[in-house]
Amino acid sequence: MTVIKAVWDHAPVDVWIYFQCILIIFIIYSLYLFKDNFKILYFILTLDGPSVIPFLGNINYVFDKNLLFKMSHIIYQLYGPIFRIWLTVFPFVVVLEPEDIKKVLGNPRNSSKVFLYGFLQNFLGKGLLTSDVETWKSHRKIMQPAFHLNVLDKFVGSFNHSARKLVESFSSAGECPTDITNVINDCVYEVLNEFTEQDIVNECCTFMLAGQDSVGSTLAMTLFMLAKHQKWQSKCVGELDEIFGCDSRDPNLKDLKDMRYLEMVIKETMRLYPSVPMLGRVLGEDVKIGKHVIPKGCSVLIFPQTTHRLSHHYPNPHEFNPENFNSDNSAKRHPYAYLAFSAGSRNCIGYKFALLEMKSIISKVLRHCQLEPVPGKEELVTKFRVTARAKGGIWIKIKPRMSYQVYN
Repeated sequence: MTVIKAVWDHAPVDVWIYFQCILIIFIIYSLYLFKDNFKILYFILTLDGPSVIPFLGNINYVFDKNLLFKMSHIIYQLYGPIFRIWLTVFPFVVVLEPEDIKKVLGNPRNSSKVFLYGFLQNFLGKGLLTSDVETWKSHRKIMQPAFHLNVLDKFVGSFNHSARKLVESFSSAGECPTDITNVINDCVYEVLNEFTEQDIVNECCTFMLAGQDSVGSTLAMTLFMLAKHQKWQSKCVGELDEIFGCDSRDPNLKDLKDMRYLEMVIKETMRLYPSVPMLGRVLGEDVKIGKHVIPKGCSVLIFPQTTHRLSHHYPNPHEFNPENFNSDNSAKRHPYAYLAFSAGSRNCIGYKFALLEMKSIISKVLRHCQLEPVPGKEELVTKFRVTARAKGGIWIKIKPRMSYQVYN
């Protein structure tokens, strides 16, 4: 009995020691499992960034009505080329310089997209924009041939058909000030009827809701900029006059390629007002940027709205100047300084399609219509959404084009 009592008396101590050992092992194992997260957290805490609200982080900025203005005019001056933000309890590193962006988007190991894209699957389907890396690779192979120029040539007829209907809609509106947003969106969605293969249903959904939504937004904004900047409208009309002369035929693929002034105007509009205000990746390996080493597994955000307005890449960055995209300036500029169609291995697969579609529609409008600004609505202010939106609509006056007009 004495021996049994002794064992019983010591049992609680032994159990406590055993529990402590288990707890220590659990802590060590947890640290091992989450060591990358601790490494990321430690790195995040070394970076500057906007002040945070406990548990909410910087989520309040998402609801800021002037967010896009702050991104384009203020954020780089405040925090420099690399800083951190918190969306609730999730940390992100923001990089803004083209050379740093290249290290993220240009590396195939950094092809995974941040978890925020997962929320878009309910709206866009699980297509190229939102899919995981393996799904993206397989779907990209399926979709790539559909966007070869030889295939895109077959879509030119669809572009022209939609463009004619748009001009008819503009003509029926008379010369009153018009918010062109809805009629433009109706026009671009008609082009999508060519996709029928069951294997690419997901891609159609993504292309319809993400790609064409961006095309519609850019089309409306480009027409607005042409109405506001008569000199460039005149240049584009003169170019079209050289291509078509007195011939009223629809443009073919070669004609669309020859519309260089118009392409410069479209690209400059997309520089000032990129349709996708944010890109995100999860790093597949450590990335060295300046004095910093961003650890593997870290979520990185890129703001085209900011990068497109850096004065050391674009002189007078807040002014509309399509000469930014003449052949000389384009050749000298860093290739990752322009992100309207993203960049790297997961760039926009349909960018050629989009450019040809926009050229087809805008050229048809310019050949039949004179675009003018609406007094009191000469400024374009965008708001932050999945794709950029204009506050208060996009207003222009549309008149029949009677003759070619020259503006100095």
